[in-house]
Amino acid sequence: MSVKLQPNMIQNARDLKICEDYWAYDNKSGFIKHVKTLCDKYEVNPQVFFETVAQCYAYLDDLVCEYCGYAGPIEVPADIRYMRAKDSWLCAICEHALWRTDKENK
Repeated sequence: MSVKLQPNMIQNARDLKICEDYWAYDNKSGFIKHVKTLCDKYEVNPQVFFETVAQCYAYLDDLVCEYCGYAGPIEVPADIRYMRAKDSWLCAICEHALWRTDKENK
């Protein structure tokens, strides 16, 4: 029950460490302070920092689409609590397919 990371093929060990540190946010300190601390630690500006984080696919290993089994992606640490609060989750493709099926059956 944790955040899993799948780095882009061109990312190096330092990039992965930036991503790991970003996703280790504890929701206790301020998010902006967390980002600023990491930017200072890795000596990058916020734009480079977020570009690096965006290249690494983050998902919850215990949240999968109830139809196809696709892992639930997350984009920001606040998504973790939001996604885990759901009883079930559908990926965008399955949700669209079900919507179309329901619409056609009416």
